[in-house]
Amino acid sequence: MEELLNIKNLVVRFYTYEGVVKAIEGVNLFLRKGETLGLVGETGCGKSVTSLSILALVPPPGRIEDGEIFFKRKDGKRVNLLELNEEDLMHIRGNEISMVFQEPGAALNPLYTVGEQIAEAIILHRREELCRRILEEIDEEMRKADTSPIKMLFLRFEKWAYTKMLKNTRTLSLKIVSKIPLLNLYLRRLKKHAKNEAVKMLKDMRIADPERIANMYPHELSGGMKQRAVIAMALACNPVLLIADEPTTNLDVTVQAQILNLIRELKEKFDTTILYITHDLGVIAEMCDRVAVMYAGVICEIADVNRIFEKPLHPYTKALLECIPRPGKKFKSIKGEVPNLINPPPGCRFHPRCPRAMEICSKVEPKMVEVEKNHFVACHLYRGEPS
Repeated sequence: MEELLNIKNLVVRFYTYEGVVKAIEGVNLFLRKGETLGLVGETGCGKSVTSLSILALVPPPGRIEDGEIFFKRKDGKRVNLLELNEEDLMHIRGNEISMVFQEPGAALNPLYTVGEQIAEAIILHRREELCRRILEEIDEEMRKADTSPIKMLFLRFEKWAYTKMLKNTRTLSLKIVSKIPLLNLYLRRLKKHAKNEAVKMLKDMRIADPERIANMYPHELSGGMKQRAVIAMALACNPVLLIADEPTTNLDVTVQAQILNLIRELKEKFDTTILYITHDLGVIAEMCDRVAVMYAGVICEIADVNRIFEKPLHPYTKALLECIPRPGKKFKSIKGEVPNLINPPPGCRFHPRCPRAMEICSKVEPKMVEVEKNHFVACHLYRGEPS
């Protein structure tokens, strides 16, 4: 499979009053087109910061200090996302790369209906498609024999406006017309088409009575319905990459299963590549093709999902798997605490909690090596063949 995204040596710092938080330290990661890559680790390990870095949306006082993020766009061009200006990034966010956040209520504006918010994303990124469709509709209406002269005049004006919009949405004449209430009526057709597309997206989310839900405000919806609406907004423009940041965290188990099944179905329908972020290894086993294990801002291990569960190599990965409750077995937890990233441990960041730590672990940072085919690990225990 071709490579869609490649993160190289990503470094992210947060400049706080207490000190500089070394949140992401030289992360290297890649996604192949059509796969689902799981990014798993404890809370605070840097999973969400990594995903926000892909969209260049790291919140202040955070700053991307170093690294490259190469992305293959829909037109086949390969670009470094960290070198693009804000205008170019706006064409990529939501259109080619979308994100589903773990708190759907925070991603929805309480002042607008769900349908209006999905339609806004469609108008922003699919305006050309809608304009072509509307122009065909106008031509069809103009060909009707019973069209009155007044209506014909208005249709000609609409055709002029949408032709202008198709060529350049920022043209001065269109901006002037949009400020005049009577002449601005032509926008109703654009909004109507976008609203219809929003209803179709809600229907794809397996929502009963999508027309009614489209006219509801976020506070009128349950957590599961809000999450479906957010997923609909993320997929409205058929992005090539969907980042799902723990989308089922605050949902009950039944709804979680429904959302996971929905994401799996939509991946096949829209041919979307997914970066799935979670701390739940059960979800990883269910959803992902490959897994990247993250600890304290660094990647520990990357492998196919079956290989991670059958033969984990890194001590942290083994410890995570041992934390899964099993019938008849004593529950185990990882000893120690997650390190303070203002003053992270030298060498391997996991060594203070590692049961197999050696002297070198506290002095030298381990490099990522391919121990087996497509199985990478950053640990001093492996310098070629696994022990």
